[in-house]
Formats: sequence, C-alpha cells, structure tokens
Amino acid sequence: MPTIQVMQGPDKGRRFELQDDENIIGRNNSSIELSDRTMSRQHARIYPDGKTWILEDLGSANGTFLNGTPLAKPTSLKRGDQIRCGASVLVFGGTRSILPPVDVDENGRLVDASIVATIPSNEDSIIIPTPEAGARAIENLRILYTLISEVGSLLNVDALLEHTLERVVEILKADRGYIMLVNSAGRLAVRASHLPEGSADKRIPISRTIINEVIARQIGVLSTNAMSDKRFTSGKSVHDYGIRSAICVPIKGREKILGVIHLDCSVSDQIYSTEQLRLLTAIGYQTGLAVENVWLYESAVLSERLAATGETVAVLSHHIKNILQAMVAGMDVVEMGLKGDDLGRAKGAWPIVQRNLGRVNDLILNMLMFSKNRQPLLEHVNINHVLTECIELTTPRADEKGIAILSDLEDLPPIPADLGGLQQAFLNLLTNAIDAVSEQTGVITVSSRYDHRHKSVIISAVDNGSGIPEDKLDQIFTPFFSAKGQQGTGLGLAVAQKVVKEHQGRIEVASKVGEGTTFTVTLPAVHVGKSEDTNAPTR
Repeated sequence: MPTIQVMQGPDKGRRFELQDDENIIGRNNSSIELSDRTMSRQHARIYPDGKTWILEDLGSANGTFLNGTPLAKPTSLKRGDQIRCGASVLVFGGTRSILPPVDVDENGRLVDASIVATIPSNEDSIIIPTPEAGARAIENLRILYTLISEVGSLLNVDALLEHTLERVVEILKADRGYIMLVNSAGRLAVRASHLPEGSADKRIPISRTIINEVIARQIGVLSTNAMSDKRFTSGKSVHDYGIRSAICVPIKGREKILGVIHLDCSVSDQIYSTEQLRLLTAIGYQTGLAVENVWLYESAVLSERLAATGETVAVLSHHIKNILQAMVAGMDVVEMGLKGDDLGRAKGAWPIVQRNLGRVNDLILNMLMFSKNRQPLLEHVNINHVLTECIELTTPRADEKGIAILSDLEDLPPIPADLGGLQQAFLNLLTNAIDAVSEQTGVITVSSRYDHRHKSVIISAVDNGSGIPEDKLDQIFTPFFSAKGQQGTGLGLAVAQKVVKEHQGRIEVASKVGEGTTFTVTLPAVHVGKSEDTNAPTR
C-alpha cells in the first residue's frame, strides 16, 4: 500500500497509508489530517488512476508544490516525490513492488568485474571540499547534506531506503540500483530496488568478489566489467554486450556493516568517476547511521508501548477490583436476604449488583472501542433518534440522583454514521455529565441543529455541574485521566473523541468552574470521498 510520510512541519514523523479511493490532505475532515495551520482545510488530494497515483490541488490558499514546483494540474506521482502543502513537506512512498531476485556471480560468468578504485567507509568519507577537489566536491557536499535532511525525519526503514535509492539513482544517473540489508539469517536481502521501465531482465547480477571486498574491507568500490571481459576485444559495441560501470558501497552502522548500495549503468552512457564513488560512499555511511537511528526509535516506541500496556493493566485492574468488591458486597446482602426469607432486603441490595454489572459492561465496551482500530460502518442515521435512545438509557440513573435531562432537538436530515459507535460516544458524554452535576439540582440539556452552510450536524451536551479547572481542560481526552477520582476510568471521553474523529468530525469542550461544562460535537453530513447519494439504509 502506498504511503505518505511527513518530513517537515508540525506533524513531522507521522506516516499515513493511502486508501484505495480518494485521500484528502488538509486540516479538518481529511483522511490525511494534519495540524499545520498554514494549510487549507482541504488542501490537496491523492487518488489512484490505474497503476499510478495522481496528486491534485483543491484550490488551496497557499498552493501545492511537487518537488519544489507549483502544481498547475493533476500530476502522476512516483516514489520519493516531495509534496509541500503550507509549511509541511510530505514524501510519497509509492507502491511497493515485488523486489527482484539477485544473481550472485560466484565464478565470473555473469559480471566478470574488475575493481578500478576504492574509498574507505568511515567518518572521513564525508566529503571535505578542498582546492584540489574543486567545485564537484562542493556540489557533492551540498547533495549529501540535502539528502541527510530529507531522510532525517523518516521513521520507517523501508521508506528511508526507498527514498535514498531514488535520490542516488537520480543524482548519479544510474540505470539500475538496489539496496540490500543483512537479514536475521546473516544473508543479504534486497530491501529497495530500481530497474528501468519495461526492463525485460528482472534479475540483478552482482559479483561475489565485489561484495566480499566491500564488506570485508569496509570500502566503497568502483568497478567495470569492460576491463577484463575478453568479448570487448572482438570489436562489438559496448551496448551490444551490456558492459557496465558500477559502484558498490557499504551501509555501515556504528559498529558493523548493515548492507550495501549498488548502482550500475551502461558505459556507453557514462563511466563513474572516483568523485562519484566518494559521494556514494559518504551516502552509504550516513544511510547506515540513519537506519540504526530508526531501529533505536522503533525500540524506544516498543518499550513505551510495553510500559503503557503495563500501566493500562494496572489502572484497569484497580477499577475492576473496586467494581467487583461492590458487586460482591451487594451479592452477599442478596444472599443473606434469600437465606433469611427477607425478600425486601434482597430486593434492596439487587440494584447494587445491577449497577456494578452495568459498570463492568461499560468498562469492557469502552476498552474494546478504544483499543481497536476500526472504520465506521456507515449508514444513513437520524442523529435525533440516537440521542433520544441515549437519553432513555441514562434516565434511570439520572432519576436516582434527582437530575433532569432536557432535550432541544431540531429537525435533522439523515447523515452517514456508525450507529453503534455514536451511541457509545453520546452515552459516555451523558454519563460524564450525570457524574458532574449535583443531586436534586442537576440539569443536563441535549440539543441538536443542522448547519446548512457547512453541511454538518452539531450536537451539544450542557450541564450545570462543578465545571473543569482550566489547567485540566487539555487533559480530559487523555486515556486514563479522570477528574472523578476513584469513580472514573478515564476512558469515556477518550472513546468519545476517537469515535467522533472516525466520523471525520470534531469534539470541543468549554467549561467554567462553578458554572458547568458544554461538550459540542460536529459531524459532517457528507464524508470526504463519499457521495451524498448512497444506497446506505436509513435509520
């Protein structure tokens, strides 16, 4: 699946997989949603057209740039292309093709290569411009620094290698190229490749002698198969026999060789120079450091996930323990009443058991909703019907506290929505409001209206509770953060926000201590990439 990686901007490091239909780049209600305020709400789109992917500007205020050039019309993308929207730079990962096999030439039958020059791969291989090297070395240094800045924000090894290979093929004008890394079995495996379009021969011949030289001595090698190829003396053209000039350099980490980069081209087009060998050797060295940095990042992310998992288990265990203790206490009272033929005592304790069973059910539903990545199952839904059901479900709990739930629902058109997901989100908002208001004096007002200008439905839940302190407003959607102390799990609002975002909507909160809180949910009447006229059932 093609990808988009953010290289520069507020969302630097984020990675998106493109969907098979339309992908909108923008600030709000977009499939590639970014926080760059200099970007339009719907800035540009990427969509498939046969075997290619097309980039199109959507009339954005600042324009869309492809590889530094303003995008005037829909243009096909290739792997490694840079897209600038506002202050953000994104890289198109391209469709990952099947990587070609490699023929390792053990006996010189395929390649018959001779080494022309070598360069050591270490920190000294970084190009230092000198009067002797001239303008070429200065230009190489600029190329190297540009490439380092481009790949520095890529946090996926395959995306990093693909981008690096596309750039060096372009810079060195290679016909073919590939990058190989040492796999877990200790063998070199192709991780990125470049072959000419329409190439009949998909296999890449390489010389075992050259690979051994590159890895054993940790050097970059410039070679050609013209110098020792006896066929070259027969008077036939270089092109007829495909005699090639090649560069193979190590990808070197801090302590060991990680793999190799190999480029070659027909010597009828060009013969690589020692200066180009020096450039690619320096790129190989920097690529090794970049790959190790990605691995370190992935290791750190894994450690953070394991730590977060441990914290999650601890938090949930604590809440489940409290619920079970209350449930066991209620069951004990019910059992005592039944044993003593005291039906009134058993009936009095039964609501305790019911209430805590409900808490367990709510907790499990929220855990499932929060932990699972899901696409909403869209059908045409009248949001007022969902709100009415949620009010009916929470009314018994509100009645226990003497709380009034009022509704002010305007006529709404059906919109594409996931009925189960929205019901869970609105139930969480109402439950949160019930917990926030005082007994006997609490009032909660649920309202809905349609915004014709922006084609969206706006739902509000207003309570007259204690309010949320300003310093905690930014934390209320954080998983497991709860202002309710032992009563809350900290998942309700996180789940509500997740569901709303899955619907390409947004949820906002306004609150004043002592005056109450207002949650506002905005849902689009038409989803990006979906037409208004669908055959979805209406609820």
